[in-house]
Amino acid sequence: MKARIFATVAVAALLGAAPVTTFAAAAKTVAAAPDSIPFRSAEVMTLAEKVANYQLATMAGGAIPAKASPDTPNKTGWVQGALFVGLTEMADHSSNPIYKETILARGAANNWQLGPTPYHADDHVIGQSYLWASRNGAGPEAIAPLKARFDSILAFPPQVGLEHREYTDPRGVDCDERWCWSDALFMAPAAWLELSKVTGDARYADYAKKEFVATTDYLYDKDEHLYYRDSRFFTRRGPDGEKVFWSRGDGWVFAGLARMIPLLPQGDPGRVRMETVFKEMAASLKTIQKPDGYWSPSLLSDPSKSLPESSGTGFFTYGFAWGIKAGLLDQKAYEPTVRKGWTALVRAVHPNGKLGWVQPVSDRPESVSYDDTQFYGVGAFLLAATAVADLDLKPGKDLTVQREVVTVQAVLNVQDGGRLVNNVITGGVFRPEREYTVPADHFIHDGRIAFEGLGWENDLVAYRLYLDERMAIDIFGKKTPGPVLQNIGQGVDNYHEMAPWGMDIFKVGETVGIGGIGVLRGGKAAQLGKAVISVKVLESGSGHAVSQVTNTGFDSAASRLVTTLDITQGSALTRVKANATGTTQPLVTGLIKHPGVTVLKGEAGAGGWAYIASWGKQSLAEDDLGIAVFYKPGSVAGGPQDDGSTVFVTFKDPAAIDYAFGIAWTQDQQGVKTLDGFKSWLTARQAELAKQ
Repeated sequence: MKARIFATVAVAALLGAAPVTTFAAAAKTVAAAPDSIPFRSAEVMTLAEKVANYQLATMAGGAIPAKASPDTPNKTGWVQGALFVGLTEMADHSSNPIYKETILARGAANNWQLGPTPYHADDHVIGQSYLWASRNGAGPEAIAPLKARFDSILAFPPQVGLEHREYTDPRGVDCDERWCWSDALFMAPAAWLELSKVTGDARYADYAKKEFVATTDYLYDKDEHLYYRDSRFFTRRGPDGEKVFWSRGDGWVFAGLARMIPLLPQGDPGRVRMETVFKEMAASLKTIQKPDGYWSPSLLSDPSKSLPESSGTGFFTYGFAWGIKAGLLDQKAYEPTVRKGWTALVRAVHPNGKLGWVQPVSDRPESVSYDDTQFYGVGAFLLAATAVADLDLKPGKDLTVQREVVTVQAVLNVQDGGRLVNNVITGGVFRPEREYTVPADHFIHDGRIAFEGLGWENDLVAYRLYLDERMAIDIFGKKTPGPVLQNIGQGVDNYHEMAPWGMDIFKVGETVGIGGIGVLRGGKAAQLGKAVISVKVLESGSGHAVSQVTNTGFDSAASRLVTTLDITQGSALTRVKANATGTTQPLVTGLIKHPGVTVLKGEAGAGGWAYIASWGKQSLAEDDLGIAVFYKPGSVAGGPQDDGSTVFVTFKDPAAIDYAFGIAWTQDQQGVKTLDGFKSWLTARQAELAKQ
């Protein structure tokens, strides 16, 4: 009886009908995830219930995950609809009534309506839970609106092609009246096929089979046996020239096939086609599973550079486990794939039941972190868990090989054996150097040094320091977490144009850029000037990168400046410490002041760190960018100054310089999109520095 009361209160709260009182507390009684990987059915379901109950508890409280899309709260939309597909499997596998009651209550609260867009597949996925509800107590009324919607589509079938426009196209994306993107093959076809089975009306199944064939003929790559997300990706390539197949996009298809195939009779030509595609995809996916058990967000990317991602991995693991149980996949050949995938998913579960490593809403491979979660990712996990539970595998050793994804590095590539042609060094091969003295005859843009200087990067951002009289610091905005600097500026790319990883997003002009060290000349912040420059990469990789740059003779024959630049994984900040001797002019650091930006000055906060910052359209990508320098007020003379070109601070003691700088770009992985968001980011960075 206690479980029943607990379930009822939770469902009411989930639907907004009652205050949340008991669900979150009751969820704590669920057993913690075992120290070893659960493979037996009961153990798997214990973990599945923990994840499901955590998700329902947070939904009951009205919580929306970070980085969620605006349609996430929509109770008939695809984000929650995908979760409810997973809940139907939980209801079939678990004795806890909460899952059944949640599905029935949600459907009733929705009046069994689909999403508002008549033809859009995303607005049909919730119908799969209505079909389940109809079979489990809700009766025919649960599918009456679904049948009416599909009848309308049959009466007025869409007349558009499958070519997918950019979402920025003012004409809109009209092809989504059909299934012109890979996700759609999870969202809609299973509902059409099951409605056909329930009603005995073959027209629904015929429509689904016809549209599945059209989508597959258009998006399925017959060489890689994978689906492009949509037609925009036919010609796109990743950092290493590889085709771009999105993990979750193909996951939607693979899981969708597992849900479609059983709804057609054996020998049906449509089923035969689906089974063929399913087995081809399985063979391909098996070969590209990463050693850690996950699949890369971009399936064909270098696995050593990609982060874990649990939504695609969840859908794939579900498909493989279902395929073995259904007899389509050989268990001996594919069970190791299931074990590795399930092991990876178990590692993505936080101690409280939250599922991490879920890539936020997108239409392509992008960044993801351990803390990222979304409703649809939980739906994928629940599908995987229930399918693995059906296999009831014997306990076994962990087959995965866990390794660190090295995304922190310092890079200096210089030409080897080049020759001077029209005053530019050409013809040489770039080689990496850990220690280098810039030749005395080096000049700006001579091509001797890749991207003109020293670079350092982590999973969030990349910076470069011009190794010439400028000594200014520039920004490479990163949209993906993997290392990129080792490939930039070697004649095979143009980093001033947007690439899948990002681009050079900053203009430093004749200033110190962001956080470069300069000199105070005539009351203005100026670039350091000509010097003898030497560089050492002190540490690179393993979550940490440190470089040291020495400038001699920039101010006088006796002047010497030694600067260390330190970056760690997961932080957009670079910590700078410097020691200068023999200088006749004060040293400064600061930020270029682009026209129209909002300049921010923050008093000392956590740990005594103050800041100067700016926000606005100062990105070469023509979007918003926030830049900041953090300093301790006691270390500077007179506070921040503004000379019209640069906002800067002047150091009191050139022998004890200590500051930090960082950026937040609207296209990077930090999620800062507005001025208010940037202000919160600044406060968070002050707190981060206080802990160092």
